[in-house]
Amino acid sequence: MESMPWWTPEQTAFMKEVREFVRTLAPYEAKTRETREFPFEIYDKVGKKGYMGACIPKEYGGLGLGATGACILAEEFHSIMPGIGRFIVGNMNGGVRQVIEHGNEAQKKKYLPEIARCELGAVVITEVTAGTDAAGITMTAKKEGDHYILHGKKRFIVGAGVADRYLVYALTDPNPEAVKKRKHLTAFFVKKGAPGFTTEKINEILGFENAQNGSLDFNNVKVSVEDRLGEEGEAWEIMMGGLNFERTVISAGTLGWQRLLLNYCYPYAQRRVQFGKPTIDQSTNQTKLANMVSRLKVMRAAVYHTANLWDLEKDVSVEASVMKSFGAEMTLLSAMEATQLLGGDGVNRFYPVQNIFEVAKTEHVAGGTIEACHLTIFRSALKDLREDIQMPRRVLDKETGFPVPDYSAPSKIALNEDNLLKTLAEDYKVNPGLHMTIPDIKQYLDGDDAAITAAIESLEKQGLVTTYKTRKGIELAKASYAGLEKAFPREAYQWFPEWALKDKARRIF
Repeated sequence: MESMPWWTPEQTAFMKEVREFVRTLAPYEAKTRETREFPFEIYDKVGKKGYMGACIPKEYGGLGLGATGACILAEEFHSIMPGIGRFIVGNMNGGVRQVIEHGNEAQKKKYLPEIARCELGAVVITEVTAGTDAAGITMTAKKEGDHYILHGKKRFIVGAGVADRYLVYALTDPNPEAVKKRKHLTAFFVKKGAPGFTTEKINEILGFENAQNGSLDFNNVKVSVEDRLGEEGEAWEIMMGGLNFERTVISAGTLGWQRLLLNYCYPYAQRRVQFGKPTIDQSTNQTKLANMVSRLKVMRAAVYHTANLWDLEKDVSVEASVMKSFGAEMTLLSAMEATQLLGGDGVNRFYPVQNIFEVAKTEHVAGGTIEACHLTIFRSALKDLREDIQMPRRVLDKETGFPVPDYSAPSKIALNEDNLLKTLAEDYKVNPGLHMTIPDIKQYLDGDDAAITAAIESLEKQGLVTTYKTRKGIELAKASYAGLEKAFPREAYQWFPEWALKDKARRIF
C-alpha cells in the first residue's frame, strides 16, 4: 500500500512511520482482545508520539497533515488491530473538526493540544429516542446565568467510562419552529468527573472486545458557558460536519481491515493443503482473493480522493456518506469471503478474520447507519447531479421505427388539447410505461406551466388523460387508452421487428 501521487512528502513519511510503530503494538493489542481489557498503554504510547494530532494544525500542537493524515493514521492502525483502531477513529473525531471549525480561539488552545496528546474523547449523540434520527435528542440543557444544567441519558457511546472528554449534544429549544429549522440543539464539552455525570452501564458490542461502549447518565450536570461549542442552537451544523469527517476517517479504517484480511488469507491459502494441493490452487479461492484485492484498490483510491477534497476545503457531505457505507459493505463482503476461505479457522478467534467480520458488521451501524448514509446520498447527490442524469429525449427512427436518443431541441407547436393529447400519444410510442412531466411536455408545446396544467385537467375530465398529483398539483400525465385511440389510429402504434414478419403463416398481426 503505497502513498498516493498527490500526497506531500510529510504525509508519505507519516505513513511509513506509523506503519512501523503500530507493529510494535500488535502483540499487546491482540492480548487485550482476548482478555477484554481496555488498552490504556496503547493510548499512552500514541499520545507520546503525537499521532492523534495528525489533522490538527501545527499552531495548536498538531502535525498539520489534514484529513489525509487522519485517514493514514486510521488505515495503518486498522491494518494491525481489528478493534482498537475503531476507538482511535472515535477519539480522533471526538471534537477535532468541530473545534477547528466552530471553536473560539480559547477553546482551540485548550482542547486541540489535549486531543493531540491522545486525551481520550467521546462523541455523545445517541439516546433512547435518538439514534439515526439525531434531531430527536431529548436530553435537555437549560441556561442558568453563566452556566447550563444538562439532564438526561445517552447510550451506545464509544469510550463511555474511560474517555476524559465528552462532546455532548443536548436540547436547548423545544419550540417546534426551532426544531423545524434545526436550531434546537447545542453542543457542550463535559469533562470526566463532573458532579452528576456518571457511566450507567457498559455494553457488550459486536467486535468491541477492547474498545469500551456504554450508556451515560447526566443528573443535573453543571457546564460553563465557556464549554459551550459554538452559539446556542448551532449544534446541528456542528454535528453534521463532525459526522462527515468521522465517516471519512471510518472509511479509511475499513481499508486497514481489508488489508488485514489479505495478510492472513493469501498466505493461509498458500500453506493450507487439502486434497493433496494448497487451497490457493482452487479457482474459487483465487476468485475470492481477486475480489478482495479489487475492493481494496477501488476503496483506497476513493477514500484518499475524499480526504483530499477535505484538505481542499470542498463540500464532501455526499462523498463522506458514500465512503462510509461503501466501506462497511465492501469490508463485510471481503470478511465473508475470507471466512469461507479459512473454513473452520475463519469462524473462531484463532485468527483475526472473525473479529473483522464482526467489526465490519458493526460499522454498518456505528457512525451513522448505512441506511442513513444512503438517504443522504439519495437526497443530496441526486439533487446535485440532476442536470447530469437527465433521460435524453427519445424519437422513432425513420428507417427502423425503433426509439433512439435525440439531443436536439424539437420545434414547438401551439398549445391546445389536440396537440397535447398527440404529444402524450407520441411519448407512448417511445416510453409506453412512463408518464410525462410538465417540463417534458414543454419541450414540444408553446405554453407555460399553468396553461399546460389547465389543458391536462380538461383532458382528464374527459377521461383522455391520467395524472399523478402531489400537494404541488399535477406532477405527471399520460394518455389513457381512450386518449390514445382519439389521438391516432391503432396502426400508428404498431411496430414489429423484421424477424417477426418472416413467418407470415403463423403471425396474428
